[in-house]
Amino acid sequence: MNVNIFLYDDFETLDAFAPVSVFGQRPDYFHINYVSMYGDIVNSSQGVKVWTEAASEVLLKDILVIPGGRGAKRLITHDEILTGFLKKAAESVNYCLMVGSGAGIIAQTGQLFHRHVADFEMAENWKRMFTAGISWIPDVKWVADGKFYSSSNSAAAFNMSLGVVTELLDPDLSDEIARKLGYSWDIEEDGYY
Repeated sequence: MNVNIFLYDDFETLDAFAPVSVFGQRPDYFHINYVSMYGDIVNSSQGVKVWTEAASEVLLKDILVIPGGRGAKRLITHDEILTGFLKKAAESVNYCLMVGSGAGIIAQTGQLFHRHVADFEMAENWKRMFTAGISWIPDVKWVADGKFYSSSNSAAAFNMSLGVVTELLDPDLSDEIARKLGYSWDIEEDGYY
């Protein structure tokens, strides 16, 4: 199964690499692709440089991961081509995982209208402007609504990713991955909606 990590300049490093840490534990099940709109090197907010493939050259199927970060606002307000591309990508994949303000990016495509999404810290005015028609769920780590999964922050992205592994494969496999990562996780006490 392909896990496509969609990156853009000033993404939040842990927003992308928490899911990578989980899915990357089982390369026999998951193949990770790092993609961006045009390919080349993408810089995170913390200065991590990641070589990416152009999204148009990769068949985006199976799982799409959209991290949040400082660059999210810029994408939403200044890049209609990217927003259009992500709308098509979100429609074509089986699962769309959004971390923090990554949900704001997908919200701008209209794909989250009338859906439940994990609330994340962001200026309330920004959320009102760009995410109307979304039911924000406060005080949860992550939310699953159809094929759309959202986490409230970077740390909760571990939980969300383990939840996806549980749904796709096996709860025992999720427990094994959590143990390998040294991560304390129990689906029964996870705080998801």
